[in-house]
Parts: sequence; structure tokens; C-alpha cells
Amino acid sequence: MNKIAVLLGAILSLVPNIQYLADLRYRLEPAPEYSVCRSLLCSDRQLLDSADRLAHGNKRDKAVAVANLQEALRRSVADPDRWAALGDAFFEAGRVQEAQYCFTRAVDLGPQNPPAFWRTAQFYARIQQPVRSQEYLGKMLALLPEYKELVFDTYISSGSDVIETFQHGIPPKSHLAQDYFRYLLAHNAPLADIRKAWDWLQRNSPNDDRLAGDYVDWLSSRHEYGLAAETWNRSVTAYDRTYLNPNLVFNGDFESPPFPSGLDWRFAETPGVTIKRDSTVAMSGSSSLKIEFDGKENINFNSIAHDVVVTPGRYHFKAWVRTSELTTDQGIGFRLVDSAGQVNLETKRLTGTHDWTSLDLDFTLSGAARLLRIAAIRQPSWKFDNRIAGKVWIDNVSLVRL
Repeated sequence: MNKIAVLLGAILSLVPNIQYLADLRYRLEPAPEYSVCRSLLCSDRQLLDSADRLAHGNKRDKAVAVANLQEALRRSVADPDRWAALGDAFFEAGRVQEAQYCFTRAVDLGPQNPPAFWRTAQFYARIQQPVRSQEYLGKMLALLPEYKELVFDTYISSGSDVIETFQHGIPPKSHLAQDYFRYLLAHNAPLADIRKAWDWLQRNSPNDDRLAGDYVDWLSSRHEYGLAAETWNRSVTAYDRTYLNPNLVFNGDFESPPFPSGLDWRFAETPGVTIKRDSTVAMSGSSSLKIEFDGKENINFNSIAHDVVVTPGRYHFKAWVRTSELTTDQGIGFRLVDSAGQVNLETKRLTGTHDWTSLDLDFTLSGAARLLRIAAIRQPSWKFDNRIAGKVWIDNVSLVRL
């Protein structure tokens, strides 16, 4: 009995040395790796590492990589990652049908395995099947939406049809469709693709006013002014039925809170000034815009603006303004400036206390379509008593083509 124990101990003591010699031989001469692993105690790690080293080598190396991965898979036949690894090795060896079978098994065994989906998607991209590739990338996104930047970049780089990407590469009923559209905007995709993507979203996703605003801003930055106004009108017509018919100023009566993007009012925070919608005072409707100066600053005020799209023709601008105890010699008024640098007009300005008073301008435009910025302004006073205090209400702002 003692002799058996001594013999067994001697054999076990040789195991680390056998593994060391096998690993050393791999590094000196990789070709015998498979036969060595079949006959000696070879770890899964050694099989996988050797296959990774050999998969991109010559024909003989690739064959060894396949053999070692087959042995690793035999040891764990339900492992989706090993099926995917064998699929990669088969592809490198030019055995495409066997590779496809392996990737099919990988995703069947790993329905919640993002790496299997990623590797399968890469395989289909390499064999020029972009729709299948996008299907698996979409499955990966459903599990790991935080990797959307990587996947979206893959979509753009592949040059795939944008509609196919939305249909096959974006998980259904998720916010990722809107995220991908914003990604297209941020990366200045071709206008034709952007328009197709927007039309697809209108048919297949819930309305998103903020997304519409982002799209309109992008169109304006590309000087697609007519399309910007048309898109904005279709997207927000429920909020202002008079927009473009006839009033070019959207939400000119402040009946709805301004959107953060698009052709709506923009407010900027200014020290010494409070700007908010007021539902207790209105020239018509139920709301107006209230500006309150705290009397601590001699303010150069231009923190309220609205961009409108204009084309050649004659125009009439009107805004109704009410003031209460507005101090200094520099009161509140409006300035109109166009993006072509041809128009720079100002209305009269109000100080003191006034009931609702209209501030008007008539002017003519020529040339191409452009943006016209309407801004409420107050210039600094040069007098000793120059700190402005008081309240202003603005309502029923309109720009109408005559």
C-alpha cells in the first residue's frame, strides 16, 4: 500500500513539470499543440491562448487553432463564447459555412450574451450581409444600450441604408431610435439620409417635440430654412394654429412654455433680471411674458430672442408691451437683425408706466431665404441714475408678410 502511495505521489509531482514543458514547447514550436493537448494535461486556458496566437497565422497555424478550439469546445459544448471563437477560427481558415453554423449555435446558446451577438454581427459584416449584422447588433443594444455610441459608429462607417438600420439595427419600441437620429445629426450625415430617417421616425415612433427642435436647429445650421419652417410647423402645429398662417412668429402670445430648441423663444439668464411666463396678465389669451428688473444693475439686456424664417417681400412687425414703473432713460424695445446682415432695425422703447402699447416696424427684404432674429432689448444708460428697475409684459408678438 505504501509503495502505491509513493508511486502516485511521484506521478502527481511530475504534472506541473509536464505542463511547463508542454507550454514551453508551444512557444518554440506551435504546430504540435493540438496533439500535445490531446495526450497531456493541457488546460483550457492553454488551448484558448494558443488558438488566439495561431488564428491569424499561416494555413498550418490556422488548422491547429481550429483543432485546439474544437478540443476546448468538446470540454464545454454549451459555452456560447467557445462556439463564437471557433466560428472566428473557421472564418480565418476560409471555412465560411462551418463558421456560420458555429455563430448560429453561439447565439442560440447565449440569448442573453452580448459578446456572442457582437462577434456574430462582425462575422455577417465580413461576409457582406449587413442586414443580418445589424440584427445581431440590435440584439446587443437591447441588452447593453450603454454601448450605443460604438454600435452607431459601426452603422455609419458601414455605409448601410439608413432605413434598413432603423428597421433591423434598432431595438423596437425603444428610445434608441431617437438616439440614433440625434447621432446622425451630430455627425452631419447627408441631408438625404437625415430626411429619410426623420420620415421613418414620423411613421414609426411617438411624436417627440424636443427631437423636432433638434432637427429644425440642424436644418437651420445647414441653411435649409424653408424645410426647417415646414418641419417645425408640422411638428408643433397643435400648440399654435396661427403659425405661418399668417404669423411667422411661433408662440407669439406665450400661451405655451417655450421649447428648448427649434423656432421658439430663447431665454438666457441675466443677473438682475427675472424672466417668466405670467398667467395673471395678458393682452389676449391667458398668458404673457414678464420681465422684472431688480434695480441693482445698469443692464445691457438682450436675453429674449426668437428666430423666424423669412423670404423676400414686405413685412409688418408688431409687439404689444406693458410697463410698470420702469426706471432710467433707457427702456425696453425690440431689435430685428437678419442672418444676411442686410437688416438691423429697432422699435421705439418704453419707460415709466404704460398700458398695453404696440411697437411696430415695416420693412422690405430681398435676396434668398434667411433667419431673422427678433430680440427684446434694453441698452445701458449713460446717466448717473442708471440702474434699471420695474416690470415689463410682452404679448402678441407677430411678423406678417404683407
